[in-house]
Amino acid sequence: MSRDWTQQELQNASKAMKEVGHLGYEEFCEQLKKTIFTGFCKDADNNLIKISGQYKYKEELEKQLQEHFCHLKVITVLSEEDIAFIKENHE
Repeated sequence: MSRDWTQQELQNASKAMKEVGHLGYEEFCEQLKKTIFTGFCKDADNNLIKISGQYKYKEELEKQLQEHFCHLKVITVLSEEDIAFIKENHE
């Protein structure tokens, strides 16, 4: 799909994608907004805490953690894809 497509061309392409079992354009855009990120943190007693949420970017979760969970030390924030990749390649 191209930025210079007309609305009709975009709708036709979206319909064709749906017909063969893929996400249409609208569903694809919605999926982009639904990435689940997980923050791995430690509390004052060195316990590992996992906090997950749906964000467009991992920086949004990092900001939320800093603002609302400032008592936790953020180790990293990973997407579901990152976690799956690590699990696959750890074995």
